[in-house]
Amino acid sequence: MNNIILYPVYTEKSLALQAKGYYTIWVNSQANKTQIASAFLNAYNTKPIKINIVNIKGKIKTDWKKRTPIKKSDRKKAIIFIGKDKTIESLNLKQK
Repeated sequence: MNNIILYPVYTEKSLALQAKGYYTIWVNSQANKTQIASAFLNAYNTKPIKINIVNIKGKIKTDWKKRTPIKKSDRKKAIIFIGKDKTIESLNLKQK
């Protein structure tokens, strides 16, 4: 499992949580909290204090041309708390 951390989540809710010290990232669906913590430490040189994991079940959509259901893949999101006073500049979204 080489790529545990996939990419960060940039939504209004996740950007509001960044001001409080929480960073939201998409992770590999087989990763656990200890693997996510070690990958986060290696990638951003910051030790996470707390990690919450959210498993998101894939939706079932309909392909209307073929009239068949299509299941989207399941995903896993990690919400990582590093502290209120710490920030990670590479994960902050550049706003005008």
